[in-house]
Amino acid sequence: MNTEYRISNRECRRKPHPEFRCLIFLMLCSAVLLPAGRAAAQMPHRVAVLVNENSQNSKKAANVFAALHGVPGGNLIGLNLPESIVTGRAECTPEEFQTLIYDPVQKILEERGLTNQVLAWVYSVDFPIRAVTSTNDRQQMSLMGLTFTRGKVPAMEMIEKGQFASPLFAGPVKEGGPKNPPRSFDILQSALKEKMPLPSMMLGYIGQNGADMETVQRCIENGIRARRNGGSAHVLLVQTDDKPRSGPREWQYAEVKAEMASRGGFVEIFTNQPPAKTNLMGVMTGKATVNPADFGTFAPGAFGEHLTSWSAEFQKEQTKCTEWLKAGATVTAGMVTEPYNVWTKFPHARFFVHYASGCSAMESFYQSIASPLQVLLLGDPLSQIAGLSAEIKAIGLGKEITSSVDAAFVAEAKFPVAAPVLYSALLDGKQIKEADSLTLIELPFKEMGDGYHEVRIIAQALSPVTPGWFKDFPVMINKKGRSAAIAGPAESGARQITVKAAAGGKEKPKEVFLLWNGLQLDRKPYADGIELTFDERIVGEGPQRIQAVLVYEDGMEVRSAPQVFVIVFKPEGKVK
Repeated sequence: MNTEYRISNRECRRKPHPEFRCLIFLMLCSAVLLPAGRAAAQMPHRVAVLVNENSQNSKKAANVFAALHGVPGGNLIGLNLPESIVTGRAECTPEEFQTLIYDPVQKILEERGLTNQVLAWVYSVDFPIRAVTSTNDRQQMSLMGLTFTRGKVPAMEMIEKGQFASPLFAGPVKEGGPKNPPRSFDILQSALKEKMPLPSMMLGYIGQNGADMETVQRCIENGIRARRNGGSAHVLLVQTDDKPRSGPREWQYAEVKAEMASRGGFVEIFTNQPPAKTNLMGVMTGKATVNPADFGTFAPGAFGEHLTSWSAEFQKEQTKCTEWLKAGATVTAGMVTEPYNVWTKFPHARFFVHYASGCSAMESFYQSIASPLQVLLLGDPLSQIAGLSAEIKAIGLGKEITSSVDAAFVAEAKFPVAAPVLYSALLDGKQIKEADSLTLIELPFKEMGDGYHEVRIIAQALSPVTPGWFKDFPVMINKKGRSAAIAGPAESGARQITVKAAAGGKEKPKEVFLLWNGLQLDRKPYADGIELTFDERIVGEGPQRIQAVLVYEDGMEVRSAPQVFVIVFKPEGKVK
């Protein structure tokens, strides 16, 4: 980033010092510059899911997350990471981040035409969590922080003292101070444009002293359940006698309690350990050692955090942030280094206001962390506790399209609440219509090859809970009578999976290949009865979606309908 935002800072106190004037000024400017109105929460086509190709656990977590949330396959990006940066302290240098992660991802997004579509990254498991930006441990950054600044390392003083001011932070920086309403990344990006940072989050940490894959998968599943169930929004804000850890945020609690009440949430403020509750949506406290289970049970989507040093430095003492996930929370945050209780580095209690307003967990984190350079964010980033389902129709969209006239249709969505609706659309995972009130959607018929395509209609209701919903519609293009079919999968030896592809129509294609998440798995000259084979370890465990693609002499590529199946590793390499 070419612009650095600085926060004035002194030691944390119960009420922030008046010298936080730089961030207050930023907040006042944001209130004027950012568009007013409602914003639909983060949608799955707006994230890139990063996968460590050398980790089967990384592949499995990414496959489950993408399938459950509906992330388009082309948004999954595999990276060749060395073991040295994902084991032990799980750290990399800024140079390694640039060459092994940032540059390759940007290149692939550009090649796939997704550069403007993707606004945030989701790291799967088995990635580094820390960037060694200094020999001074207090001046190191988290992977989230280095991603946020797009690989640029701010001045060491800004990192150490929490003075880097995030342009996404919605305030306030002091009791009664200015604040912005909850907004989506889409709205924030439309205002910040080229100054938009790059938010990110990690599905889980399973390295040394961390969680396990069972916990990671449960967090993802709970992220889905959170939206389906609706959030209880019962939150505990706890003051403790550990004032270095509890004191920095206590000034936030009363105002957040009132703001949550206006949104139907229920916040309790305790000055000591509260009795165990059920169905909690969140716990925020300040203590070096906690037992998350003592607070009770957690509802799907819940957030737990305890403002302490080293909660995400897994070789040090003090309770780790992953303990919240093990106890049933869906998302958490922790520090990868010694933060010295500077409140700007930790989530503001207003996280729950954003979350209860319909923002995703990731959007809620970044609007509540003033200086997110040393924080590790774990769990399901697309978890959303305030969403409404919608009935979506595509009026005039036939199952087979033979002319450009038939390639236009009208979208219609009905939400349970009365509100204006914005419509956008994807074609085969790529955005073809920006969100606006126009209901007419036109497919680029002239550019489309014969065969199977998928249209996603996204409806976003402008209401206080900002719900967004989508539905996929399969369509067949028929210009030249060409079609493709796929059959299988079947086992063909240890770890090998075979499918069959077939061409329909009078013409024979010259080649055929398998398409999986934007990658070719096998490519061969076409012949009747052709079989295509791939190693199940390439795609990993979990839900799978592959297509056969026929290539004709004139360059047209014809896709089959997708074959959907699940891979479960066993000693014999069997497929379910």
